[in-house]
Amino acid sequence: NFHVAKDGSRVMDIQIVLKGVEKTITIFGKKDSGLSVRVAHSMCIDAGQGGHIINSNGDKDGDAWGKRVAWVDFHGPVDGKTMGVAMLNHPDSFRHPTPWHVRKYGLFTANPFALREVAGEDESGDFELIKGKSIVLKHRIIFHEGDQEQAMIADAWKAYTQK
Repeated sequence: NFHVAKDGSRVMDIQIVLKGVEKTITIFGKKDSGLSVRVAHSMCIDAGQGGHIINSNGDKDGDAWGKRVAWVDFHGPVDGKTMGVAMLNHPDSFRHPTPWHVRKYGLFTANPFALREVAGEDESGDFELIKGKSIVLKHRIIFHEGDQEQAMIADAWKAYTQK
């Protein structure tokens, strides 16, 4: 589902259903599995142009990596304006809140499978998807102007989860 919000932000609602069809399969916890976005290079913290990452707990930049939180925002300069990408994890999503593989060089991934590799948890995130069973990964991506406060990402997450 794609739509334009009242403030002009572009919004994508993504629901991925993984269903065991023929036999049980194992989904392995790898750092780069999950729903990913790459941000513009100018937004990257490593570009040194003023880009930032912030999550719903207030962790910033490199400290946002691996945290299990409701949402993460990556924002910075693009063509003379501050632009941002926020990814929201819905409470109905598998293993909410998801661990975030979000890096200063521009990688931005919601990854519910890499519990050990990304979140640093003791237990492996490997998962057996049994024939006839399913899991749902549910996210909203918001492409917005400004930083997370100007785009009211915390409020957008509340509105998204109340639908």
